[in-house]
Amino acid sequence: MTTPCLGILLPDDGPDDYEWHELSGEAVPDAGALPAIAVGKVASDGHHEPGALTALGAVERLAPVGGRLVRERGARAVVWACTSGSFIGGLAWARAQAAGLEARLGVPVTSTALAFREALEALGERRVDLLSPYPQDVTDRLVRFLGEDGGAEVIRVEALDCPFAADSNRLDIVAAVAEFARAHPAGDRPLLVPDTAVNTLRRLEAMASAAGRPLLTANQVTLWAGLERLGWGSAPAGYLRQLAGRRQGAS
Repeated sequence: MTTPCLGILLPDDGPDDYEWHELSGEAVPDAGALPAIAVGKVASDGHHEPGALTALGAVERLAPVGGRLVRERGARAVVWACTSGSFIGGLAWARAQAAGLEARLGVPVTSTALAFREALEALGERRVDLLSPYPQDVTDRLVRFLGEDGGAEVIRVEALDCPFAADSNRLDIVAAVAEFARAHPAGDRPLLVPDTAVNTLRRLEAMASAAGRPLLTANQVTLWAGLERLGWGSAPAGYLRQLAGRRQGAS
């Protein structure tokens, strides 16, 4: 029987070591625990600037790449794996983006930004902290997005001011999390780390230890939401941590 395929729409704006490329082409822990993963590259200059991100997230730009994932790779669900390119226009814009892609592609579709909100709902969390690789103006838009329509209140926030995705990718993210935790001790309030350019899946244990609290990253929630839409029942727990076994809408 053919292994179901999860399609990942990924900005083509950084080095080849983005972890999605590894997941799509190499063996992972717990063989068979992940579906096939196919990456479709979306042309992008990686600029963390509102105008560029709005243009990057246009359905007309994403749909042709997503269509190839469905037709040529057999993707049964697709995630737009770009946090900033899915929250920059606000919640209604993000929902319309996903719905427009779903109508064009004919398979379930979501995005990283929507996945963050879904993950927080599944965990029953309404107060969070945010460690953002983005510049301040883009970070401010993410804070508003998370809080819209009864979402989560961001209590502490730090913007790391990376102008491009490649800058985010080069961050020592474990050290950045540790520094944030020292500056903002907060008990068990979750810490969000957006930006799919930041490789986190195999660093989750180290990041969570440095944070000293629950932690959600862009690639973690992207994988979780994609598996949910694919109807996939299992995945390496190390990649999902506290989201393993959680369902959207659960509390």
